[in-house]
Amino acid sequence: MMCRKNLFSLIIALSFVLPASLSADVAGIKNGHQMVKEIAANVHDIHTADLKKEIDSNPDLVLVDIRTYGEIRSMGGAIDATQNVNIPRGWLEFRISGQAQNKDTPIVVYCGGNIRSPLAAYTLTRMGYTNVRNYSDGFLGWKKAGLPVARP
Repeated sequence: MMCRKNLFSLIIALSFVLPASLSADVAGIKNGHQMVKEIAANVHDIHTADLKKEIDSNPDLVLVDIRTYGEIRSMGGAIDATQNVNIPRGWLEFRISGQAQNKDTPIVVYCGGNIRSPLAAYTLTRMGYTNVRNYSDGFLGWKKAGLPVARP
C-alpha cells in the first residue's frame, strides 16, 4: 500500500514539473495552442481599424462573437454593432447557417483574445464558407481601442 501511495505522489509531482507541450507530445495529442499555431497560416486575420471600417460600411457582414454569455458578461460586453451575433463556439457549426445562408457571406469571428477564434474561422472555411476572417485583436483589443461596447 505504501508503495502505491509513493508512486501516486511521484506521478502527481512529475505532472507539475513536465511542460504541457512535452506531455502532449509524449501522448501524441496536440493541445489547443499547437492547433492554433498550425492553422494560423490558413486563416485570414483582420485588425481593429479594418474591422471598424467594415462594420461602418458593410451591412451584410456577419460578426460572430464565439464567447459564451458568461464570458461576455465577465469581460464587460461585446462589440456594439448591428451585425454582431453571439454564437458560442460549441454551437457554431449548428447555428451559423441561421445567420449566413450564402456561403459567400462576409463573416468575421472573434473571441476575447484570439485564442479560439482562429479555430472558429478555420472551421467555417472547412464548412465551405468562402469569405471568413478572424478578428485577431479580439474583444479585448476592441475595448482597449475605446470603441463602442454593448453591455450585456
